[in-house]
Amino acid sequence: MKYQQGATLAISLMLLFIITILGISVIQVTQMEEKMSANYQDKLLSFTAAETALKEGEDWLLNQSLLPQVYSSCPAHPCVQELHSSVDLSEQTKTWWQANAAAYSVSLPDVLSSPYYLIEYIQFIPDSPTLGNSSLKSTGVYYYQVTARASGATDSSVTVIQSTIARRF
Repeated sequence: MKYQQGATLAISLMLLFIITILGISVIQVTQMEEKMSANYQDKLLSFTAAETALKEGEDWLLNQSLLPQVYSSCPAHPCVQELHSSVDLSEQTKTWWQANAAAYSVSLPDVLSSPYYLIEYIQFIPDSPTLGNSSLKSTGVYYYQVTARASGATDSSVTVIQSTIARRF
């Protein structure tokens, strides 16, 4: 009878242990990459929704044939509001946006809730200074700020973007 020491069994168990550890690591990395991909997709969805709402606000402003009235608090949305200089719009809650901004008019697929936009009056800059009677209407450019807020497929991804529009009436 030959004497056996069992080295093959020990080496096989070691290799099986190493392969198991590698397999578990690969599964964990794959799960993390899957979460990262889903979060990235959700962020892109919220950004696209915010851009869509921003475009609707810009189009509304550009389609006005007369100088829109500026309100301190809008009676109906969309409208032009005074500048919220003391309010950080990116920090406002969804409830604040629902109460103070216009909702995007079309339902967007895969987006949890409707995006919102806000149009604010910044200032009027005349083409040239008017000397003498300040009640004379001069020509110039009106500046507005359009801000949009949207979430993606979940409320955990929120995008707030702004644009500035210059317009003559």
